[in-house]
Amino acid sequence: MDLREVIKQDLNTARMMQVATVKDNQPWNCTVYFAVDDNLNLYWISKPEARHSQEIKNNSKVAVAIPVKFDDLTVRGISLEGQATEVVSTDEIKEKVKLYSDKFNRGEDWYKDFAAGNNPHKLYRIKPTKVVLFDRVNFPDNDRQEIIL
Repeated sequence: MDLREVIKQDLNTARMMQVATVKDNQPWNCTVYFAVDDNLNLYWISKPEARHSQEIKNNSKVAVAIPVKFDDLTVRGISLEGQATEVVSTDEIKEKVKLYSDKFNRGEDWYKDFAAGNNPHKLYRIKPTKVVLFDRVNFPDNDRQEIIL
């Protein structure tokens, strides 16, 4: 079983993630909807004045927790660490916000409006440096699987 493909499939299935940021040695955690690209980069939209958005400006290191499955005591989830930034390239915004729009059925009008910059939210990206998969379903003999990117 290919670990990267399992992780990618789980990320495509999951809808929300918890993003942990820190400022002045004080942690903060928020929950956001997200989409993923083929390189396992995670994308979400937030207002730039949100606490996590402000904290990412000064410290791009983040941690993420993504629940995949928690029923019948079958634990499946993804934890990762990486670098978070606001996406500023117009071409990248158009390409990556399409992933988000399609995943959450936002529609063509919403997509065009966002791509044109007519939305108060901004697009953010996390480039993971380490991904840990906890998966007793696909890896019952060694449920902690890790990849470094």
